[in-house]
Amino acid sequence: MSIPEDPAEHLQKLPEGMPIRYAEYRPVPSDAVEPPPTNVGGYEELLGYFQQRGQPLPRTAESLATLDQAINDGLPAELVRPVGMFYGDLLTHTVPGAHWEVVEAAYPLVRVTRNVAIDVVRIALRRMAIPNPTFEQNYAHVLELVRQEP
Repeated sequence: MSIPEDPAEHLQKLPEGMPIRYAEYRPVPSDAVEPPPTNVGGYEELLGYFQQRGQPLPRTAESLATLDQAINDGLPAELVRPVGMFYGDLLTHTVPGAHWEVVEAAYPLVRVTRNVAIDVVRIALRRMAIPNPTFEQNYAHVLELVRQEP
């Protein structure tokens, strides 16, 4: 399923993460010119869920209220990872300079500042389990962290 507002934007692949308890240093080649990924998808099931309900879910901050309400109304638990991936793509498209990175395999992060990366899948897991903070509150916090960055 494609993203309605960006039909021409192609999906990018996330780099592979390192297994837990393993680290390897490899310097970035000086001729590396490929920008970090910003559009990785992984939430097609979530878009399908909202499409069946007749609700659009564009990658905008306003969609977070719709997402929070769906979670409060009992969004299926199997959509937790797609929720996190959607939130991550929303961040990469609304926060200047935000991009995907993978440190631990299966847990992609969104780097929003030099010192702050958002673990979007774990945020989705927490949000599905407890009502606060909502995605709207989390997003406001992310924007505040970005504003504080020198």
